[in-house]
Amino acid sequence: MTQPTPLWQTRKFRIGLLAAVIAVLALVLILQNFDTTEVQFFFWRAEAPLAGVIFTSMLIGAGLQVLVRMVLRRRQRARQGARGVVEQGDHTTG
Repeated sequence: MTQPTPLWQTRKFRIGLLAAVIAVLALVLILQNFDTTEVQFFFWRAEAPLAGVIFTSMLIGAGLQVLVRMVLRRRQRARQGARGVVEQGDHTTG
C-alpha cells in the first residue's frame, strides 16, 4: 500500500503558502506607507495615503491579470473549436 502524500508536499499547500507570503509582504508594504501623496490621473488630481495608492495599484494589476487570462482562454477555446470543426469536416469527406 502506498502512504498518502504529506500535506506540505502537495501542490495546493505550496500555492497556499506562496499566496500567504505574498499577502503578508503586501500588507507590510501597505502598513508602512501611510504618508500622503499627490495622485494625478488625466485631469483629475487628489491627495491620498500612499498605502491606498499602493493597494489600488495592486487591485488594478490583479484585475488586468484576470482579464488577460480570460481573453487568452477564450482565444484558446475558439482555436480548439475551429480545429474540431475542421477535423470533423475532414473525416466526413474521406
